[in-house]
Amino acid sequence: MSRPSTLYVPHVLSAADIAPEERYQRISQNLSCYGIEVVNNRRPAEIVAHHKTISAISGDYCSAMGSKNETIFDPHQVAESSTYISLLVQGHQLIGGRKKSAVAQVNPGQLIVHQRNDYYNYQCDDVKQLYIIPHSAKIKTLFSGQLTSPIISLDNHPLALFLKSHMLLLDAQSASLSTQETAVIVDGLHHIALQVLADVAQEKGLRSSGKLAHLVNSAKSFIALNYHQHNLSPDLLCRMLRCSRSSLDRAFQQQGSSVMAEIKEIRLEAARQLLESDPRLRVELVSWRCGFVSHPSFSKSFREKYHATPKAWRDNHYK
Repeated sequence: MSRPSTLYVPHVLSAADIAPEERYQRISQNLSCYGIEVVNNRRPAEIVAHHKTISAISGDYCSAMGSKNETIFDPHQVAESSTYISLLVQGHQLIGGRKKSAVAQVNPGQLIVHQRNDYYNYQCDDVKQLYIIPHSAKIKTLFSGQLTSPIISLDNHPLALFLKSHMLLLDAQSASLSTQETAVIVDGLHHIALQVLADVAQEKGLRSSGKLAHLVNSAKSFIALNYHQHNLSPDLLCRMLRCSRSSLDRAFQQQGSSVMAEIKEIRLEAARQLLESDPRLRVELVSWRCGFVSHPSFSKSFREKYHATPKAWRDNHYK
């Protein structure tokens, strides 16, 4: 199964709604998009599970409750590694890697960072766990290396209490929230999570730094101020920043991105905000104001990013 295609709408899978003989297969399919394999070591009738996923622009928010279970992460089953923040609400979890030193136990109430960059085995005992899983593209802009331990505790981070309370409230209240309300909360959680992850990367010496990182930051600032200009291009950025094209390209490549991808990302975000702020603007005008020369190209890119056409996104926002 792929990630839910509709943004900010809870996708729920409960073992109670599935025939016992189909539970293992359905639950395995639900987790496969994250590279997770469920070990089939329980009788079907004993499987208890309730999974809820809310996909957002920046990544996913997940809630997972299950009886005693064992799962395996295989890095070869996904295109890229992932880094997430999780809150263990109840139960215990043992995370084991290939090395004996790569073992960690997660206890109730603990907020952690875990980076899936190698084989991992997860043994859970009647757990409920909440996750914030940013897109890998977001993580690449923060980390220039890999964490050396299975988990990093966040309980002493200044934003830990904010993350915990908002994750718990969203889990409890998601069924009663509108799509717009859900978007505000989930996007807010991801903003906080990315700030926390940036702090972790800085503390562990994994934050991109130096001249090239400074070049990326300068380029992003210029793009944010000038995204509406139709002649905005890598060559224009090079002239304004007084750098070579090869240096600019290399700086973005180190963060797993490109200049044109960043320009498109900022333009699409601006278009989304404009669609939500003024229902009277024609979609074609929104496209032009945000720097897109081709309206069909804008519509295609918007649909790929937000899983909806610009018109459908705005109509849903004003329901």
